[in-house]
Amino acid sequence: MKDKLMFTAMFSGIWCLVGMIFLIIGLAMLNYRKRKERICTSKTYGTVRDLVQHRSHSSSGGYSSSWHPVFEYHIGELTFIKESSYGSSRPKYAIGQNVEICYNPENYHEYYIAGDTLPRTLAVIFTIVGLAAILIAVFSAILILQSDFEF
Repeated sequence: MKDKLMFTAMFSGIWCLVGMIFLIIGLAMLNYRKRKERICTSKTYGTVRDLVQHRSHSSSGGYSSSWHPVFEYHIGELTFIKESSYGSSRPKYAIGQNVEICYNPENYHEYYIAGDTLPRTLAVIFTIVGLAAILIAVFSAILILQSDFEF
């Protein structure tokens, strides 16, 4: 019985830990996006100035790429050029494309792109994966402890 409890604690504990990490990251991302939507109340229009390709070494030994748009926008006489921290496997924007930019009137460097669903989608995915892993931990613990299987 002691071995069964130890196995259950290890197996479910790992799933629960992974789930909590994903859940915390997902909720933090959602909170960050909501904060930006709350404080970035002014709007302007900008353009996609460039697309920057970031390459990283993949676990399979090859490379993977992500495309990050570079936005240019003007507030009064000031010009801002910002590379998005969010990238996609294929370019989501075209160079020269116009975009609506919501910015913080007290800090022009804080902004988000109106209508860009990628940040919220990633946050929701992290949250769902976290909740799923926690549920796996709970249900596996229940099933293991109720089973007649002995170690």
